[in-house]
Amino acid sequence: MSVNGLIVPLLTPMNEDASLDKIGLKSLTARLMNKGVRNFVVLSPYGENNFLSTEQEKEAIRIVSSTIGQRGNLLVGCFADATDAIIDKVKSAEKFTNNCLVNVPFPSLTNEVEFIDFFDKLFTKTKANIFLYNNPFVFKRNIPIVGIDRIANWEKLIGIIDFSCNLTYFRALSDYHQSLKIFQGSEEYAVESFNYSCSGLAVGLANVSPEMFINLQKESIAYGYTAMVRQELKLLTLMKEYFPKDKRVQSYKKILSIEGVIQEYFSKSLDALSEEEVSKLLKLIKTSIA
Repeated sequence: MSVNGLIVPLLTPMNEDASLDKIGLKSLTARLMNKGVRNFVVLSPYGENNFLSTEQEKEAIRIVSSTIGQRGNLLVGCFADATDAIIDKVKSAEKFTNNCLVNVPFPSLTNEVEFIDFFDKLFTKTKANIFLYNNPFVFKRNIPIVGIDRIANWEKLIGIIDFSCNLTYFRALSDYHQSLKIFQGSEEYAVESFNYSCSGLAVGLANVSPEMFINLQKESIAYGYTAMVRQELKLLTLMKEYFPKDKRVQSYKKILSIEGVIQEYFSKSLDALSEEEVSKLLKLIKTSIA
């Protein structure tokens, strides 16, 4: 099954002690499946993965894999600071899926020889199809376009999920849409990205309201970008008013906990929502964001 359209970068439901909430993860995945989602990233950029043990990571992959079965596509996030660590994660993930989402280590982002060497080792030592995770806020810089040009036609490189929040960079990526699938990871640029050969979205809010983004892509294809300006303004207002950039995981978990899908707990590294922020979310739920 080809990976197209909406990809949901899954939250990691947690217990009060920040351990993996197995029941919550299964419930969240099943709920999304029932709402039409067919592509998932476990251990995603929204997954708070640094607070999971290796065994909990494996259990999370197993739960999502068994819940999806043959009805969808599973991407496993394989993020690390070094090439060998990324390769080890991909090898482990291959027991459950043919698709992995990887970052490029910082030394490989800054040196053309090391960049090619990273991909040569990755594709030689692993079998999975690879999607790239671009996030300069986490990894200090974007994956260089000149590097993309060198590897765009490599057989096992399938696509890129871009979390740069930089439309100029996304436009540059779109030049490779005939070779690679390009996904937008920012809600703020969700609508406009379809004007640049976007293959789909991979946004955190889809954990809460997948229908919004499934319908958004259908309408963009049917009517074109110009007709979607009102939808774009609505989405921009929604994100600015209710979902502060540094509290999106907490906000999404709060809504899902109120709806009885998962618990609201998150890792201790994240700040708690203020009373005002919680009050806004309660009002939002009453009016429905879908």
